[in-house]
Amino acid sequence: MMKRPSTYLAVTFAALASLMAATASFADDDARDQAFARKALQEGRIKSLAEITEKVKPKLPGNILAVEIDVEDDGRIVYEFDVIDTSGKLMEVDVDAATGEILSIEDDD
Repeated sequence: MMKRPSTYLAVTFAALASLMAATASFADDDARDQAFARKALQEGRIKSLAEITEKVKPKLPGNILAVEIDVEDDGRIVYEFDVIDTSGKLMEVDVDAATGEILSIEDDD
């Protein structure tokens, strides 16, 4: 039995709508994390990116490509450094935004 084109359109539309909702949710999470981190910085509960970078840069396994800030499920605020080492390998380095302690260094494949 052949399905009608309208069925395919309905399924495609439903999939696109789900994808758009998920994308909006991620954007909301990012905005929430940024607002939470901004407030924590203003209150002195975390260090600025400049302070953290100065502290951890000598310990990083390469050059910094990008940095994101993330609020973990437990409320801990983490700077996520994307680093490339001398061989071209990408690494993700998670740093506690309050203490500057390196929490993990992982391959970012």
